[in-house]
Amino acid sequence: MTPLRVLDVSRWQGCIDWDAVQRSGAIDGVMLRVLGSRNGQPYPDPQFERNHAACTARGIPVGGYYYTCAVTSRQTEAELNALRTALRGKTFQLPLAIDVEDARLRSLSPAALAQRVAQAAAQLEAWNLYAMVYTYTNFADTALAMDALTAYDLWLADYRGKRPTRPHGMWQYTSTGHVAGIDGPVDLSRAYKDYPALCRRAGLGRFSG
Repeated sequence: MTPLRVLDVSRWQGCIDWDAVQRSGAIDGVMLRVLGSRNGQPYPDPQFERNHAACTARGIPVGGYYYTCAVTSRQTEAELNALRTALRGKTFQLPLAIDVEDARLRSLSPAALAQRVAQAAAQLEAWNLYAMVYTYTNFADTALAMDALTAYDLWLADYRGKRPTRPHGMWQYTSTGHVAGIDGPVDLSRAYKDYPALCRRAGLGRFSG
């Protein structure tokens, strides 16, 4: 299949002109940040509600991600509780990803961190979502036991210009892309699976938490 062109955005892109984004014909789907982290505490991205509603109204396939800092089971539960509140009533056509890159996570062994991520991913699946793991190549190589996470698709960031050899479902290939309707640089990815079709066939995407 021809890779899907996927944009990801958060509060840092400000108030996006979604009509202009759609008219550009430059993207096939959008990953929205659902939760950020402030001093290790999860908080709802202030643009998530608006962006989700805008994409949904325009028929733009949408997924999401949340930034994790959890190194204990209690912290994982706190993040998932905040995520549950933010996702209530939402539907997605792309995966929900756990963003695993914070330096604080290196306090765990790669195996222990993978176990923490797998716990969260299992909850996403229990909520009827397509669970995915996001990280960057060096973090995957040094801080996360990827062999323990093969049940989940990987969204891999690597900006060196060549598609990574590590198995992945999406490749975030730049942080300096440009899309009409958005001020400033944006992250762009290529998805190598037809996630909307996969979610549709499997009946995934309607949050059931």
